[in-house]
Amino acid sequence: MSLLGVADARRRMAAALTALTSARNVLSTAAAWAALAAIAGSAPAYGLTFNEAFEAARAHDAAYRGAARERDATQLGVPIARAALLPSIVFNASDSQVQGSREFPNSQNQEVRTRLDYSSPQASLQLRQSVFNYDALNALDQARAQSSVADEIYRLQGMDLMDRLATAYLQVLLSAEALRLSEIQVQSLETQARQAEQRQQRGEGTRVQSVQVQASLDVSRARSLEAKDQLELSRRQLARITGIANATVPPLPPEPTPVSVLPDRLGEWLEIGYRQSPALASRVGNVEVARIGVKRQYAGHLPRVDLVSSVSRSQSDSTNTIGQSTTLRSIGVQLTVPLFSGGGVDASIRQAEARRAQVEEDARSEREALEVDLQRHFQAVTNAVNKINAYNKAAESTLLAWKGAQRSLEMGLGTLNDVADTQTNHFAARRDLIQARIDQLVSLVRLKIRAGMPMAEVTAEIDALLTPAAPTATATPVKQP
Repeated sequence: MSLLGVADARRRMAAALTALTSARNVLSTAAAWAALAAIAGSAPAYGLTFNEAFEAARAHDAAYRGAARERDATQLGVPIARAALLPSIVFNASDSQVQGSREFPNSQNQEVRTRLDYSSPQASLQLRQSVFNYDALNALDQARAQSSVADEIYRLQGMDLMDRLATAYLQVLLSAEALRLSEIQVQSLETQARQAEQRQQRGEGTRVQSVQVQASLDVSRARSLEAKDQLELSRRQLARITGIANATVPPLPPEPTPVSVLPDRLGEWLEIGYRQSPALASRVGNVEVARIGVKRQYAGHLPRVDLVSSVSRSQSDSTNTIGQSTTLRSIGVQLTVPLFSGGGVDASIRQAEARRAQVEEDARSEREALEVDLQRHFQAVTNAVNKINAYNKAAESTLLAWKGAQRSLEMGLGTLNDVADTQTNHFAARRDLIQARIDQLVSLVRLKIRAGMPMAEVTAEIDALLTPAAPTATATPVKQP
């Protein structure tokens, strides 16, 4: 339960205790406890909201966490590339102990040999500052472009996580509702099976009718078991994404909240997608990275200029300077001009241009795919309104037919098989209605994340659509005749 849920529960409990105190002052003790039970029964059943599930998934999902690490690693390329343009200072120090001998003739042309044992310490400090380095300049620009692409890819991974979470989360709702309908259908068929047995014993029914009702009951029980398995699998999938085991999900509201798609024109959604889609932005960013890559390869034809300075101090650096110390200071400009590299630079430029053309085609392909996806999801959301209304009318019609078959049976004009068939049609219509509601929510999520809408806005809207207009402890059961 979230902190808001806990606080809300505490407020409800405080209100319940206040009501209990007032009831005790006016009514008897039994009436007071009845009032408290009524208040407690009206409290909502708390569960994992979609926003809470998404926050848990962001902290747990391995693919999303891995994308964050990849983004961090890519962003570090910016200071690495910038380092090539900043001063480079190197300090070297060494100390050598020299042991040897020197042989030379003296004035009498006699060979003289002396030992040489001395220390030769050396130290130097070097500074190099780039003055003109076209490759390093473009490497920095390319690293910045790659960092921007990494940000878009990370946002794209967040959208992918929301897509997977929405599918799993709404699948739990669908499975729970399917199980609830199956259990209600099993209970109704059990009642009909008992009625068929009683009618057969009274001579009003036949053995065939009893067997047909029993067959329908067995099929419903099998479907109920399948629904239980599907619900368990859906909960495990949700737990795998969020890392929360045995998480409860609020039930699907009995009445669907109208879904308003704003803006209500497909052209405006396409414009939003062009501006905000992380998938398209990453492709366009790759084009910029490839364009700078061509400029980097062209740098192989340009000179490089560096400012170089150094300070060095050495002692006894050779046998001719034993006991002498030397200090040198230098500052100058180093020019490096490439003359010939066997055609490798030209080939590298053509290779980079070919890669740029490739990513440009990838960006165009992504733009076309974005247009198709936005149109498909937009139509799915808008057309789902009529589909939900049609399934809702079908559920009402099949319910009326179920009631009619039941009354015909009571008047001796119908059979138990007619009742079972109309009942099966009614529950099938109810399942189709729930499936249409879930499909609309899934399409809404995919429409918004494909267009690059803020994730907080998407989660808030889904929670609002899954919140019933009036708090209820459980979903309203299916009406039975």
